Amino acid sequence: MTDTETSNFSGHCLCGSVSFACSADPEFPHCCHCDDCRRAGGGVYGSFVYVSAESMQVTGEMRSYEHQNDHGSTMTKYFCPSCGSHMIGTNSKAPGRRAVWVGVIDDASWFKPQAYLYARKKLPHTPVDPEVETFDKM
Repeated sequence: MTDTETSNFSGHCLCGSVSFACSADPEFPHCCHCDDCRRAGGGVYGSFVYVSAESMQVTGEMRSYEHQNDHGSTMTKYFCPSCGSHMIGTNSKAPGRRAVWVGVIDDASWFKPQAYLYARKKLPHTPVDPEVETFDKM
């Protein structure tokens, strides 16, 4: 985060039924090119920041979908049951951490990825910042 940013941020789904407020600095802003993130978000990659679970307050009911990642962890994706917006993700290997989908953050103008994950899965014509570090896997 830069000096002009605050440590608090908030967000909501497309229809507004689910919202959240976070009282912590977002950590490890990144984009993931894995098949799971592309399919879940419907884009060429998923963009995320991490926060601690206790720093988030969620209003509204979400549904979830669980699947296994390529390392054997259980990944849970939480989404609005009304509009389908993906909001938050969890990984069974880091139960106290939440991944927040950047697209649902109210003002994410500060977002700049520190890394591209699963770069080996990147679609051929997806633009990436050549100054951002890339990793073939997680």
